[in-house]
Amino acid sequence: MIQRIQTVYLFLSSFLSFFIYKYTFKLLGSTIISKSHFFLISSIILFFIIFLYKKRSIQSLFCLLLIISNFVVFLFITYNLFNKMYLDLVYTIPFLIIVKQFFIFLARRSIIKDEKLIRSIDRLR
Repeated sequence: MIQRIQTVYLFLSSFLSFFIYKYTFKLLGSTIISKSHFFLISSIILFFIIFLYKKRSIQSLFCLLLIISNFVVFLFITYNLFNKMYLDLVYTIPFLIIVKQFFIFLARRSIIKDEKLIRSIDRLR
């Protein structure tokens, strides 16, 4: 579990999601995203995905769902930030969300690579 690279990616993404939650909840307490605690829930899901290391297809599915939901939240937040003109937040929050999404993408790619490796080894037996 710990020796797999996707564990590192998922942990970094979980940490980044928790950091975004703390940052946005303090500064944007009145928006829908901060009230729904999306980033906290995302952080918890990412942390528990790490422990599903024997169920790679479920890990991959959760990563895909998180990528899609993060993209929707990214569009929503950037639209709201540009409309309300929070100049100091316009670049930092979307950048952190993109980095988080990149780590989730790398984790999903590594999970799929592991799944292909396991299937090829099973074919050889």
